[in-house]
Amino acid sequence: MPRFTAHRAFFALAGGQLVSTLGSGMTRFGLDLWVLSDEVGGSAADYTTMLFAAILPLGVASLFVGPLIDRWNRRWTMIFANAGASAPTIVVAVLYFSDSLEVWHLYIALVANGVASAFILPALDASTPMLMPQDQLGRAAGVTQMLQSFEIILAPVLAVPLFLGLGLGAVFVVDFVTFAISIIMLGLSLIPQPTRVLQQAGASVLDEFRFGVTYIVERRPFLLLILFVSVAMLVMPGIGYALATPLSLAISDEAGAAAVLTSFGVGSLVAGVLLAAWGGPKRRMNGILGSMILAGIGGVVTGVSESLVVTAAGVFIIGASFVFAIGLNRVIWQVKAAPEVLGRVFALRVMIGVVAQSTGIIVAGPLADGVFEPLLVEGAALAGSIGQIIGVGEGRGMGLMYILAGFTLIAFATISFIIRPIWRLEDALPDQQSHVESESEPEAELSL
Repeated sequence: MPRFTAHRAFFALAGGQLVSTLGSGMTRFGLDLWVLSDEVGGSAADYTTMLFAAILPLGVASLFVGPLIDRWNRRWTMIFANAGASAPTIVVAVLYFSDSLEVWHLYIALVANGVASAFILPALDASTPMLMPQDQLGRAAGVTQMLQSFEIILAPVLAVPLFLGLGLGAVFVVDFVTFAISIIMLGLSLIPQPTRVLQQAGASVLDEFRFGVTYIVERRPFLLLILFVSVAMLVMPGIGYALATPLSLAISDEAGAAAVLTSFGVGSLVAGVLLAAWGGPKRRMNGILGSMILAGIGGVVTGVSESLVVTAAGVFIIGASFVFAIGLNRVIWQVKAAPEVLGRVFALRVMIGVVAQSTGIIVAGPLADGVFEPLLVEGAALAGSIGQIIGVGEGRGMGLMYILAGFTLIAFATISFIIRPIWRLEDALPDQQSHVESESEPEAELSL
C-alpha cells in the first residue's frame, strides 16, 4: 500500500528520481570517458553520435508516449519505464565485463534506453499538478530542475574516481543500486489520476495523439512557446551540450572535464534553488527571454578563452540560465494546459524540443571535426584573425562554435522581446483547475 500522498508523494518521487538519475548520469559520464579514452580512440563525431542516439528516441517515442501516459496509471508507467531504461544498461555491463563492448553497442543501448526514458519526465510533469497546489508549481518546477542539477554536479565528481580507480564496472554497480532505490520510492507513492477526456470506445493511440496536436495548434500561444523554446534548444543545448566534454578534454584532462560539467551543474542548482524558493517572476515569459539572453552570454564566455576557469564560468552561466528558463516554461504548461491532456501535450513538447536539440547535436560533431577545428589550427584560414583573439590549436574551433551559438541566441531572444504575441502569450490563455479521480479507478489502470 502506498504511504506517500499529495506533496509528500511529490518529494518521494523527486527523491527517487534524484538517486536514479545520479546513477544513470554516472554511467553516461563513465561511458563518455571510455569512448574518448586512448584505449578506444573515439572522436568528437563518435561522441556526438552517442548523444544523438540517446536523445533522439526521446522525441520519436513521444509520438505514442503522451496518449499512453494519459491512458495508463502514471505511477505504474514510471515504474515500468525506469525498469525498461535500466535493461539496456545491464546488457552493456555484461558486454563490458566479457570484454566484448564496442562503441556501436552503445548506440543501440542508448536508443533502447531513450525509448523507455521518454515516459518518465512527461509522466512526472503531468502528475505534478495532481500532487502540488497551483501556487506552488513554480517551486515544484525548481525542485525538478534541481534534480537534474544534482546529477550534473555529482555524476562527474563520483564517476571519475570510480572510473579511474576501479574501472567502468564499478560505475555500473552503483547505477543498479540507485535504480532499485527509485523503484522502491515509486512503489510507496500514490499519484491521483486526472478525470479523463476523449475516451470514446475504440479510440486509438493515434487518435489521442492527434487530439494532443490539435489541442496545441488551436491554442496559438502554446504553438509559439514550443517553437521559441525549440529554436533556443537547437542553438545552445544542442550544439553547446554536444561539445562541452570534447572542448574540456581539448584544453584539460578528465578531471578538468568533470570540473567543467560540475560547474554547469552548480549553475543549474543555483537556478533551481532560486526557482524553488521564489517561484519565478509573475510574467514568466519575460523571465524566459531574459534567461536566454544570459545563456547566450554564457556561450560567448565559454568559447572565448583556453582557460579552464573561464570555460567553466561560461558553462556555469549557461546552466543557470537554461534551467531557470526551462523551469518557467514547464510551469506555463502546467498552469495553462488542462490536467487531463498534460501527458499528451508534455510529450509533444518534449518531442519537438528533443528533435531540435538532436539536430544541433548531430551536426555539432561533424562541424567541429570537419569545418571549425581545421580553420583554427596553426597557419589555417582564421589563425591570423579570430585565432589572435581566441587562440589556435585543438579545441579553438569548438570555442568559435560556442561564440557563434551565443551571439545567435542573444539576437534571437532580444528580437523576441519586441514581438508582442511571444512576450504576452500568457495573457491569451486562462489558468486551468485540476479534476482528480482516485488512482484505483479501473479506467486509470495500466493495461498492456
